[in-house]
Amino acid sequence: MHVSERPPARLSTYRVLYVGNDLKFIAAFREALSERDYQLVAGSDHGSIIVFLKSNIHYDLMLIDHDWRGNEGLELARLARSQRRRKRMPIVLLSAASLDDETKALAQEEKVVECVLKTADLSELVSRLIVAAD
Repeated sequence: MHVSERPPARLSTYRVLYVGNDLKFIAAFREALSERDYQLVAGSDHGSIIVFLKSNIHYDLMLIDHDWRGNEGLELARLARSQRRRKRMPIVLLSAASLDDETKALAQEEKVVECVLKTADLSELVSRLIVAAD
């Protein structure tokens, strides 16, 4: 190895925790992320999400579908922030429709790094999430 050669900055797979129940989105998103060496851990029931959040497993990014369980996404962001090991984990709020100003303000209070529309162009969405994770 020459001195100027450096190993990649990231030596392990990024782990993304997705909370939502859109199975078509999960399948397509998992495939799009795998092309970039991201692992998607998805959960839709409240109990498994709580277990994920309270575990010692490292997640590089949390992605919450705003419409999950009747708009409980922001409550989940608040719960994640209450966990010591999750305080600095980037959280992104996904939505099928534009969010109103009040919801955006509440998301900002919960330190959500970005609110993103679910779009048909998954490669654009993945690129935006990579930026949010860094």
